[in-house]
This record gives sequence, C-alpha cells and structure tokens, in this order.
Amino acid sequence: MSTTPINEPSLEQRHHFLLRKLHSLSGIVPIGAFLIEHLLTNSMAFAGPEKFNEAVHSLHELPYLWALEIFGIFLPLAFHAIYGIKIAMTAEYNVASYPYMENRRYTLQRITGYIAFAFLIVHLMKFRFAHLLGWGPEFLDPHNMDKFEITRNGLMAWRPWGLVVPAGVTITMYVIGLGAACYHFANGIWSFCISWGITVGEKAQKRVGMVAAVVGIVLFTWGGLSLYAFVKAPVPGDKGVKPMIAEQTIGASSAGLDSGRGD
Repeated sequence: MSTTPINEPSLEQRHHFLLRKLHSLSGIVPIGAFLIEHLLTNSMAFAGPEKFNEAVHSLHELPYLWALEIFGIFLPLAFHAIYGIKIAMTAEYNVASYPYMENRRYTLQRITGYIAFAFLIVHLMKFRFAHLLGWGPEFLDPHNMDKFEITRNGLMAWRPWGLVVPAGVTITMYVIGLGAACYHFANGIWSFCISWGITVGEKAQKRVGMVAAVVGIVLFTWGGLSLYAFVKAPVPGDKGVKPMIAEQTIGASSAGLDSGRGD
C-alpha cells in the first residue's frame, strides 16, 4: 500500500507566531527607541555645530559602544528587515479592490519598509562604514572631532567612488528616506498595540493612531531641522556666509543681555 509523504513544516512555519511577535516588538524596541534617539541627537545640529558635536561625542563615549551597536542596533535591524521583507513578499495586496484606510495603511507600511531599508543601507555606507568604502573618514574616529563637518560634507558634497552626486539629489533622498522611516515607525506603533492586544476597541485604536501620528510628525520635524541645519551651515573657510538661524538667535539674545548689563 502506497503512502503519501507528508511535508515537514519549515522552521518559520513552526515558529510563525513567535517570529511575528518578535518582528513587531523589535520595531518598537530597540529599533524605534534608537530612531527616536538618533533623530533627537541629529536635531541638535539646528542649535549649531558645537551642540551637535557635544551630543555625538557623548554617545561615542558610552562604554561597550560596539556591543550596543551590534546587539542593540545591527542584529535587530537585520532581523526586522529580512523577516519584514519576507512578510511583504508573501502578502496579498487588495487596496485597489478594497480601498479602506486599514488596507492603505497595510500597503504603505510595506512600501515604506522597502524604502526605509534601502535608505538605511545607503545611510550606513555614507557615514558609519564610509571609511571602509573610501567614501569618507571614519565617523567614530576620536581624532575626527568635528562630526558636524563630516556630516555636512557627506550630505552636501557626496562623492562615492569619485562620482559627483548633486546636493539636491542627496537631500531629496534623505527627505524621502526620513519620511518613509517616520511613517513606518509611527504606523508600526499603531499595529503593535493591536497585535499585542493593548488596543482592543475601535476608540482605543483611534486614540493610539492619533498619538502615533503625532510621534511621526515630531520625528520628521527633528530630522527636517537637522537637514536644514546642514544645508544652511557655512562651508569652513567660506567668508561672508551668514550663520544659521539658531546661532543668530542665540547671538542676538547674548548681545541683548550684554547691552542690558552695560546699562
């Protein structure tokens, strides 16, 4: 009597529920937490080069920074991105047939995931691993103290392997990547609360959705301020260039205080 062979379930199939939960959780902690910290630190550029360099140096002085990068950033990012791509590739998109808000969110979450992943790869190559590719100096090198200028030059004068990339193209790429990352994280907060049973009712889901939208807007604003600061920053040695708005405001306030003391 012949028997039909039974296909053994794959590792992913056996642990599908656990992997989906870990994927959802890793998008909030540690990846989401890192995104908040990263954009907040970068927003210090709007206050001037000194504030930005001070914030970056304080991070680089953390003990066991390499371990934090590997186990708190790179490995979770790799898992979240790779498994997220698998989910997106096996998903069924029916937003054209059923154009509901939930379907639009679902589709945008996958699209922004692809964009954010591609942007992240380029961003890491431009700064964190630029010295390995010959694109620029080592960002973590303690001898390179002016992190602001390294970042400004990487945005405004990007020369990968000698190829001249216009600053407008680089900034446009960063605006798109920033928007994708902020939406992906903000919508991820909303879906995380649903999948983990935190928001069960429709009202609770709407409230969390509003909070998540605010988080996304704040993060995008921080990133936008940092990009604006680097774009408007004077080139070293370029005379006749006005300082950034934040520095003008600080300088004006200091001048007012000094004149007040003189009276």
